[in-house]
Amino acid sequence: MSINKELRNTNEKYVVLLKVRTPAGISVYHPLATTTAPSYPLPPPTTLVGALAYPYLRITSSKEIIEDSEDSYSPTMLILDKVLYATAGAEGWVPTRDVERVYQLVYQRKDRWDSVDLAYTIGVRGITHYPDNKLYVLYILKDRELAKYAYGIIRIGRKESLVSIEDAVVKELHETLKAVGKGTFETYFYLPEEIAICTNHEIVTFPKLIKENFSRTISPLTEKYCVSKGLGAIRGELKSSGALIKVEDFEIPIPKHFID
Repeated sequence: MSINKELRNTNEKYVVLLKVRTPAGISVYHPLATTTAPSYPLPPPTTLVGALAYPYLRITSSKEIIEDSEDSYSPTMLILDKVLYATAGAEGWVPTRDVERVYQLVYQRKDRWDSVDLAYTIGVRGITHYPDNKLYVLYILKDRELAKYAYGIIRIGRKESLVSIEDAVVKELHETLKAVGKGTFETYFYLPEEIAICTNHEIVTFPKLIKENFSRTISPLTEKYCVSKGLGAIRGELKSSGALIKVEDFEIPIPKHFID
């Protein structure tokens, strides 16, 4: 094997495309939302990494929280350095709402914990449904071994948002590269606003995929993404900071620095 090929393999990144079945829809509530909580149209990057962390941690670790000298963190932190990017897409989405009973004693003063009358309240919660119950998820990973845990994803978002993985496609990132810094595209996947000029979209603010957002923060750090309006693909043109990959029939814009 040549030295150049050895170096490429050492630094290789991997694309994982998941085809996900979502029979009950998905609920991912906005941070710090009240009992009446809207749901994101598509699961944010932080939620997608959490979904992948669950099967990984079930096998490799029993920790429910990570403590350090300054803060406490979700155990998702254990894979955060292996996941470079995460996005999701669907051929459409429909927001709905449902009325449910919400357990609330955890938010009450301790002297009220014995009061059954205060145990529950009623909340109107958002749910997003996708055509044919199909959602697509894409990860860019530094560790190919992590990809095998994707088959164990059973929920995305809250525990009621059960899913199943119908298929997974794993490729080396360089094999999927279609364009860098220029070119047009049509995609179902959301993308950072800064990497492309888009049409047929809306701007949604998602929590950033950073360590701080997996702590007990009261002020999540966010960034803006282009998300489809609920029907059809986003159309756009790459900026110099963007790149385009293609996996099967899916075009997915990503930040260019991941291919550098």
